[in-house]
Amino acid sequence: MSLALCCLCAFLCGGVPFALVVVRVLKGKDVRSIGSGNVGATNASRAFASKGGRIGAFLLIYLLDAAKGFVPAYFGPALLGDPSLGAGVSMGAAAILGHVFTPFLWFRGGKGVATTTGVLCALDWRVTCIALAAFFVVRVMTGQVFFGSLAIGVALAIATIALEPAAAFGTRLPLTLLSLALMVFLFWTHRSNLKKHFAKAPELAQ
Repeated sequence: MSLALCCLCAFLCGGVPFALVVVRVLKGKDVRSIGSGNVGATNASRAFASKGGRIGAFLLIYLLDAAKGFVPAYFGPALLGDPSLGAGVSMGAAAILGHVFTPFLWFRGGKGVATTTGVLCALDWRVTCIALAAFFVVRVMTGQVFFGSLAIGVALAIATIALEPAAAFGTRLPLTLLSLALMVFLFWTHRSNLKKHFAKAPELAQ
């Protein structure tokens, strides 16, 4: 298989809207009509009334969305016959884009956090662990999930470079570039959250 075809398969894999499927099957609702309408784990969990249900739904959908990134980035290079880091990065990036711009929902998908962690877990699990730790710390400190998601992006970029600084702009350059791009990308996908938060800030200060 060519790299282009593998990336297309990764894009389609990333595009599977698990949040839509899970909420439809378990609650008989369209997740796009709930809360923010976002097709992601956080918004999908709002379809469940109990705290346990919300947590369970969030974890299930988050893991499924993470798997969409992990599988192409980890197994794709072997299928391609090219075990290079660049091949894994290319297919991982395609899966993330598939989640955010899912072709199954007119190119309107989630914000890419879970799929991003899945991709990075396949490429360097240490980076993912640091990023998830940053998420939980910031989530607890701010009380906002989206700030935790932004922390993931920043932590990915910092950890990728800090863990192996000598190789970050050498043999690990594809991973470094992906992490830096994902940091910017996650801020872009959360731009509406940032706008709403800072719009409310002056009101809260009064």
